[in-house]
Amino acid sequence: MMGNSNPNFARTAFGGKRSAKIEARVHDETKFELARKCHTLGISESEYLAHLVEVSLYGAEHVLRMHQARISGVCGLSGLMPTESSVQP
Repeated sequence: MMGNSNPNFARTAFGGKRSAKIEARVHDETKFELARKCHTLGISESEYLAHLVEVSLYGAEHVLRMHQARISGVCGLSGLMPTESSVQP
């Protein structure tokens, strides 16, 4: 990052490297069900829990917009995706 001397604000909520760990103790059955659900979705338990925390903290709409913007940018569609102000109810 250019000139940002404060590492706490060097990354956005969804960008950058995920290096912080969160741990919780759960029942064996809960762990099994989580593993089964993640297998069905085709994602890791870590990825599932990270998405769950992000949605809980920032809201589903914000998380979806962030992921949509990232994917649109990768695909070169950033100018083609509708914004909230351009979508009519």
